[in-house]
Amino acid sequence: MSLARNGNFLLLWAGQFVSQMGDRLAMVAFPWLVYQSTGSALGTGAVFALYTLPYVLFGAFAGVIIDRYNKRAVMIAADIVRGGLVLLVPLAATRSLAAVYVLSFVVASAAVFFDPCKLAILPDLVTKDRLMRANSLLATGENLTEIVGYAVAGFLLAYVSTATAFRIDAVTFAASAAALILMRYHAPVRAAAEQAAHSFWHELREGLSFLRNHHALWTNTLMVVAFVAGLGASYPLTFLLAVQVLDAGTEAFGLFEAVIGIGYLAGALALATFATRIPKGLAMAVGWTAMGVGLIAVAVTEGVWQACIPFAVLGLANAVALIALDTWLQDVIPEQLRGRVFGARFTLTQGTYALSVLVGGALAGVFDVRALLIVAGVLMAIPGIAALFVREIRDA
Repeated sequence: MSLARNGNFLLLWAGQFVSQMGDRLAMVAFPWLVYQSTGSALGTGAVFALYTLPYVLFGAFAGVIIDRYNKRAVMIAADIVRGGLVLLVPLAATRSLAAVYVLSFVVASAAVFFDPCKLAILPDLVTKDRLMRANSLLATGENLTEIVGYAVAGFLLAYVSTATAFRIDAVTFAASAAALILMRYHAPVRAAAEQAAHSFWHELREGLSFLRNHHALWTNTLMVVAFVAGLGASYPLTFLLAVQVLDAGTEAFGLFEAVIGIGYLAGALALATFATRIPKGLAMAVGWTAMGVGLIAVAVTEGVWQACIPFAVLGLANAVALIALDTWLQDVIPEQLRGRVFGARFTLTQGTYALSVLVGGALAGVFDVRALLIVAGVLMAIPGIAALFVREIRDA
């Protein structure tokens, strides 16, 4: 069945698009609420940190829940919880700023159950030959919400109260839950004895053991961690390149991020069109390598507009590598272990990303920003080059 006639996939796509528009609104509304209350840059930055921390703390545990229960039910529950919590934010803000931080953390924690579940459920909704195209279309929708959603969020918050913004966010979660409820999804059948036979901790160890003992999967995980170390460091370095090295202000940083987003959209659309003709392993390897080379090219450019070209290449290559990676993982990981393995990988990658953002920013106070961008680019390119020499990954 083509994706255009696959009602389950279309409902998932539409629900995610609306929900992610709400996510962009929340990611602007939470820090704006804190900044209005405190005027503190540190306090505002802490809100962004709270969006990453739950993946590090709960990713592996969420994976067990995802594998134990009906995936659609887990996603619906996560949407309902997040919708209810964001409705409480305006009330909490009138009483305690600490409560706003707590709610921000809990909302992000609920997303830890939703995001891996979305990847885990997709192979149950589409046939294997449509999987990469389906991932491409989901990535396209997500990228559109990044390009449009943040702009809409900024516009809304300029004209409506933060309380209204959080109410709108709650409605988007309700829309996502409604779309999931309308899906005709039948969870894979498992014997009751299988579901009850093992403890929570046994199932957690089982997922981690599969990840560690599957040679190609573990090798790929190490490659991704190394790649993410460079990618995370590049974020503060890109900001410093724009405002400090090129002396072009935050406008240049915004332009760089927009160009990356446009490149990503182009890559996702290209994969949606040519998905069946592109080997997943080769796409990962070339994508990682191109991203690293692109960042190195950024480091040696002399102006804002010259830097836009390698940034666009970086965004395009990111889409190719990430979509191919997600599709490969969905192929390799057995259905009954997808949640645990995705959750464990989220923990490793998000933890590495958060740490590398901090390290990149700290090193920029000691070393030359351009030199650090080159180092970050090399870190990103090495896994791609190495993947070309690992047959299990290259030929996937």
